[in-house]
Amino acid sequence: MLKIEIISKESIKPSSSTPNHLKTFRLSLIDQFVAPFFAIPIVLYYSSDEKATSHVKQSEMSSIFKRSLSDALTLYYPFAGRMKGESSVDCNDEGVDYLEARVDASISDIVKFPQVEVVSQFVPSVNYRNGETSDVQLAIQVNLFNCGGLAIGIGFSHRIADGLTISTFIKTWAAMARGETCLASPIFISSSIFPPRDPLGFKQTPDTSQERLITRRFCFTSSTIAALKAEVGTCAVHPTRVELVTAVIWKCAMAQSGLDKSTVTHAVNVRGKMDPPLPETALGNIFRQAYAYTNGVVELGRLVGELREGIGKIDSEYLMKLKSENAYEMIMSNIKKVGELVSNKEVLFLRFTSWCKFPIFEADFGWGKPIWVSSGSRAIKNSVMLMDSMCSDGGIEAWVTMDEESIMKFEQDPLLLSFVSS
Repeated sequence: MLKIEIISKESIKPSSSTPNHLKTFRLSLIDQFVAPFFAIPIVLYYSSDEKATSHVKQSEMSSIFKRSLSDALTLYYPFAGRMKGESSVDCNDEGVDYLEARVDASISDIVKFPQVEVVSQFVPSVNYRNGETSDVQLAIQVNLFNCGGLAIGIGFSHRIADGLTISTFIKTWAAMARGETCLASPIFISSSIFPPRDPLGFKQTPDTSQERLITRRFCFTSSTIAALKAEVGTCAVHPTRVELVTAVIWKCAMAQSGLDKSTVTHAVNVRGKMDPPLPETALGNIFRQAYAYTNGVVELGRLVGELREGIGKIDSEYLMKLKSENAYEMIMSNIKKVGELVSNKEVLFLRFTSWCKFPIFEADFGWGKPIWVSSGSRAIKNSVMLMDSMCSDGGIEAWVTMDEESIMKFEQDPLLLSFVSS
């Protein structure tokens, strides 16, 4: 059994106080509709190989992490604040949780034989109850391995940041640790594009069911994805690797469920779709959910086509409507639709999100880029997170969360087994 011992815990505050005119950070309307109790786990792994560490000793890394994190928080100051009502963050510089832990293991063993239950222990425990004022927005756990390697576990509130935002934050933090000073600052523009509503008139509650949810990791190599592309053939024009992997998981999940009708959602980063386009550094939840449907059709090419059609609907016309005075009604309509799908026992509902091509693999703190980036156990039923594989050759890792009975059936699906590797 893996032994992890927390050896320190403190609060890291911004190195410079947030000016008075920036003390209140307004959420966007999209931010407001993200569940306040949902934390996203992410872990970055760094080798103990001397060639990768540039001779920086593990004992020296702690001060580097804390100093650069404090500096990074001066730019990303809302992360060090606390929620204030339904529409803003009080940027009071209370800080983020920073923990250090000793791990009685070698990092090579963890990476070589990953187990979701093990890697989830590298992420600090964060309990976002309902976006209460006492909740930290960000928690970090630096795990120090016997071999000299380390893993940085991060849990952050989805209420103020999406996956791209946290990726750019980590990239900035790492650049500051290396001593870089010419950095792109985050852009706080989301609330002006999608103004918040106060009071919101809508409250999300956590799932209190007693179902045991299990997350499993499935690897699709670049050669596997090439084979998938060949199999899809002319049914879809130039399918992306994310579309192909999504289609396989969708098809296999339908097979294990025994249901003919199915709906999937896929998170779509809309920064580049805005007019004018927004840069990657635009902070917040700047994404929308695309919907794809099938009623008994399970050919991979058709599923890719349905997915592409759904994503294509998140276009300039859709975004113009989202910026209009009817935005609240649009989002509420989507939430109602999702609620109906989740409660309909005759329809399989799956949620997908992709972190592929996000800059998180570029996070070099001065001792090399991470050898792997993983997710961890997630608390959302029938959800799938896609990430670039550790070999960086175009492969994809799928982190799939289902109830215990469903995941056992899913991981034994013959089609899935023919395409995935451990």
